[in-house]
Amino acid sequence: MKTYDIMNHRHINVNIEKGLPLEAIDDIISRGDMDSWLKFRDYCLNHREILDDVLKITVRYISDPTEQKYHLWHNLALSLKEGDLNAKR
Repeated sequence: MKTYDIMNHRHINVNIEKGLPLEAIDDIISRGDMDSWLKFRDYCLNHREILDDVLKITVRYISDPTEQKYHLWHNLALSLKEGDLNAKR
């Protein structure tokens, strides 16, 4: 099983083997650096079930044009989910 050291969460206890809580996803998106984002992208690619949680977090920020990082992750999650749907057809 692959282990991911995505980001050190100061206030969130995360057992990556059990998944990422919404707070950790939000923390990665809002405070993560490029290295954390690349690791999170890889995690999303290998754990597609997390995409719904990414969308739950990011949809709250879509109306704010200054929150570009949330727009990026929202569109990435949508694209990955759409790719999954197209692959099943």
